[in-house]
Amino acid sequence: SSGINAEYGHIDTTITLLTTYTNGGLQALYKNEWYDVPSVMGSMMMMSGSLIKDLSDGELPALRHRVIDIKTDRYSTPFFFNPSFHAHINRSNSGRETEVGKEFLKFGPWQVTQLHRDEPLLLHSTSLHCNNLAKLATTN
Repeated sequence: SSGINAEYGHIDTTITLLTTYTNGGLQALYKNEWYDVPSVMGSMMMMSGSLIKDLSDGELPALRHRVIDIKTDRYSTPFFFNPSFHAHINRSNSGRETEVGKEFLKFGPWQVTQLHRDEPLLLHSTSLHCNNLAKLATTN
């Protein structure tokens, strides 16, 4: 994606389930060092993202990861597991206001905003008009 920097990697927003088959190249950052993530046929890994970390009061840490060039074609299958469009994201499990909750009440409008920022070619500017987005962000 356009927002991903191979040197620094990226953190997803929600939960990513990923199978890499036997293709290497995925690395995870742990204690400021990059480690190769083993690719095991028939296995699936789960990575939690920044929103999940915030909603869980830090109990589920966000994983910074990257894909390095393995000099051959690489295939993987991701599944991005998200809350429903109308799920409230303004409060954590403990009731604390979340970082995104300072601006957004519900998941859908926040996710659309993230997609516009991170994947500008994925959504057209007319896919959700700004007026509708603002309304969705604050309605119950």
